Amino acid sequence: MDLRRALVEGVRIQMISGTHVLLLRDAAEERYLPIPIGPNEANAIAYHLQGVRPERPLTHDLATRAIHALGAQLREVRIVELRDETFRARMIVAGADGTERELDARPSDAVALALRADAPIFVEHDLLVAEGIVPEAAEEEKLSLFRDFINSLDDGDAQQPK
Repeated sequence: MDLRRALVEGVRIQMISGTHVLLLRDAAEERYLPIPIGPNEANAIAYHLQGVRPERPLTHDLATRAIHALGAQLREVRIVELRDETFRARMIVAGADGTERELDARPSDAVALALRADAPIFVEHDLLVAEGIVPEAAEEEKLSLFRDFINSLDDGDAQQPK
């Protein structure tokens, strides 16, 4: 298995379909992996990236606390395949005794937990090649301008957690 370190570039909304997309970037090269995700998971990831600290823990915050309370640690997240038009992820969790277990997960949940646990995120290289996007130089400039525009928007539709 050839895994590549990935960084969370952000969460976007496709304007035509309204689909939320998690955008991962290969840390070693200019290749992006867009993963469609649900709106709740998109908000969980975006809140964390924006530093929003809800008064009460959200689901991913609670799961992270539970993992730690049990003496375990999320070591890493791996986005490993696309099967039946659905991305698949694995979470590597180390128990208090050091035993590692591999858990099946949705990429959106796994990434939301990885961000909270400060765990590395990896993507299978073959998946990056098959499903990733490499922007051309002119496209990268447009993408940069678009990214700056999106980042400047105040998301009035997102509800603040209570």
